[in-house]
Amino acid sequence: MTTVYDVPADHIIRRVAEELKKRKEIVPPEWAAFAKTGVHKEMPPEDPDWWFIRAAAVLRRVYVDGPLGVERMRSFYGGKKNRGSRPNAFRKGSGSILRKSLQQLEAAGLIIHDKTGRKVSPAGMSFLDNLSQEVKITPPAPVPKRVVPVVEEPKKADAKKGDKKAKGGDKAVEGADGAKTEKKAPKAKKAEKSEAPK
Repeated sequence: MTTVYDVPADHIIRRVAEELKKRKEIVPPEWAAFAKTGVHKEMPPEDPDWWFIRAAAVLRRVYVDGPLGVERMRSFYGGKKNRGSRPNAFRKGSGSILRKSLQQLEAAGLIIHDKTGRKVSPAGMSFLDNLSQEVKITPPAPVPKRVVPVVEEPKKADAKKGDKKAKGGDKAVEGADGAKTEKKAPKAKKAEKSEAPK
């Protein structure tokens, strides 16, 4: 029997997120479009489906480490905060995002809550194990990398080079290692004063 432990985490999380989109209980709150995932982040997530991915990751985490609570989950989803010239420091992730995700997963019947904390329900366990079996047979396609367009700078006019040559200024000299270095022309000596000594 294939379980969550037998497949890579990123594969099962992506597959579970696709299934959670189909459930009416898992709905991003209104503030999810502009909320950061913790104080250590500078910007909110760029992926519009990040709520479903986070809920899938939370469900897998409860399966693997449960029973657990929100405060312990915050440590899993924290990170380093950039403090400028001071050293980076660890900060916990957002508790509100995790609490809402857990509540929605509870409403969907995938997690149960008791006095020891939250743990995966039998329905949630079979849900994850069945998807693990599917992922093992047919792994998902790799996520396409985000391509950043490269803007080329316009070529500078050769007029500046011509000006230097005209002035008889700097000359490019090739060194022993093949690298070009600039050699400055010697400056003209100042004319000595032709005044006679008094």
